[in-house]
Amino acid sequence: MREHFEVIRRLVGEVPVTPLATGLDHRVYAVGDGLVARFGPGAGEEAALLAAVAPRVPLPVPVPLAVDAAAGCLVLPRVCGVSLLERPSPERGRFASAMADFVAAVHVLQWPAPLDETPPSAWLAEARETWPRVRDLVPGWVEAFLENDAPASVAPCFIHGDLGAEHVFVDGDEITGVIDWGDAALGDPAVDHGRLMRDFDLDFGERARFYAICTALEDVAYGREPYVTNAVAALERLART
Repeated sequence: MREHFEVIRRLVGEVPVTPLATGLDHRVYAVGDGLVARFGPGAGEEAALLAAVAPRVPLPVPVPLAVDAAAGCLVLPRVCGVSLLERPSPERGRFASAMADFVAAVHVLQWPAPLDETPPSAWLAEARETWPRVRDLVPGWVEAFLENDAPASVAPCFIHGDLGAEHVFVDGDEITGVIDWGDAALGDPAVDHGRLMRDFDLDFGERARFYAICTALEDVAYGREPYVTNAVAALERLART
């Protein structure tokens, strides 16, 4: 952590730095009153991606103000408001149309992102492995779903890769930022559609429903609150989709 503080102060000067969040492969700090510093792999590539994406999509995307690629550090403007994961699912409906327009714009972007070759069959295998951990927490119909075959692979396009409600921030009725582009790749567009189907009750069809169910099971098995409650509620809805 001390090394991170030194990198931040070298980039932005002597300002207060406070730990904010920790993920599987990243650490985030509040920097002064209006910035955040994010440490993780691929910082240089993500900085270039954010600068390219921001002017080409219909919702705000934070653009780095300073980068230390060697240290894995991005300094970005802090997105105001709260994550939509903290809002009850019915309240998210007012943002569903904007998210549908946003993902459509993302999927036509041309960018040399890494290729995600994970086949749907691998998603299904992982979901089956998690079943013993979640069977007492989720609706019973899920077991029958897991007996089905996975959908076939499709041609990849540019995707956000982790477009869940936790990465969409709002202030009142305004979306203030779509964050965390570290999983952006050339992949199956239904990966993005599935998370939107899970969290925003959008309907992108059966292929997206497959990913919606798989990601919900992952959150139930390995997530914390409010991820677990959100995922269980999504599975209740997905039974009727």
